[in-house]
Amino acid sequence: MKAKTLMLTAAIAASMTLGGCSQIKKLVGGKPAGQVVATVNGDEITALELQQEMQGFTSRDPKIMKLAQQQALQQIIMRQLLVQRAKAEKLDKTADYTLQVRRGEQALLAQAYQRKMAATVAVPSRQDAEAFITANPARFADRKIYVVDQVIAGPNKIPPENFKPLNTLEDVKALFSQESVPYQENVVSFDTLTADPRLVGQVNKLPSGEVFVVPQRGALIFNRVSNVKSVPFGGDAAISYAINVLRNQKAQETVRTRMELIRKEAESKIVYNAAYKPAPPAKPGAAAPAAPAGAPAKAP
Repeated sequence: MKAKTLMLTAAIAASMTLGGCSQIKKLVGGKPAGQVVATVNGDEITALELQQEMQGFTSRDPKIMKLAQQQALQQIIMRQLLVQRAKAEKLDKTADYTLQVRRGEQALLAQAYQRKMAATVAVPSRQDAEAFITANPARFADRKIYVVDQVIAGPNKIPPENFKPLNTLEDVKALFSQESVPYQENVVSFDTLTADPRLVGQVNKLPSGEVFVVPQRGALIFNRVSNVKSVPFGGDAAISYAINVLRNQKAQETVRTRMELIRKEAESKIVYNAAYKPAPPAKPGAAAPAAPAGAPAKAP
């Protein structure tokens, strides 16, 4: 086993014609129209807000589309009502709220700039995609889908060495039952097209039926491949997929490189409070600082 988010001035109002009065009435007390899909205590909800709330969802069926719009609109209305109550209780005036708003604005702007940098990356050529496909046969020509049986148990007091002699999931379940450790069974699948190549490589090296364990958030997940299906991926669909993968990889690399450059260029303009100033980088060849007494030794 291996571990593995009305105001009208007097001058404007005075200049309005009699016909304009109906317009004022519509704005102040009439029904929502045009780009305004609803109002909540006078606060408008626009068609653009509704569209954004739907996060790109669309359907050719008018009934489904109408239902989706209504669900999204009700979500916005409920949020507006809660916002209005929060403002009435002046929760928008607290220091915590101000800090969170600032952090949220910074995050949105930073993400927007990252997307702008990523958008400058050129689309890879077909030749680049073909070369990528050839270099990654496990994702394309030799693509497989693995069906995996699992036994999952939370953190427990069973010594790790007690699992070493176990060869099957049945053995694992028996041990858990013997030690009164609750567990659950599950069946999952993973596709070599999208799976981490390192995982695929390790699983391929296992003998047939071999059980391997993957620690995850404190839980122990015991796995056994029960079925493997060959599903080669080729043609224009594979070319399009490869182009998208290559472009995403290049975009990530470009963003990371430019962020490092931005940070380096700004270094002289960053001023720290002395208590928060980071330690200077170690000089090449300098010995690493000694570990404090009682610290665990580094694993080999």
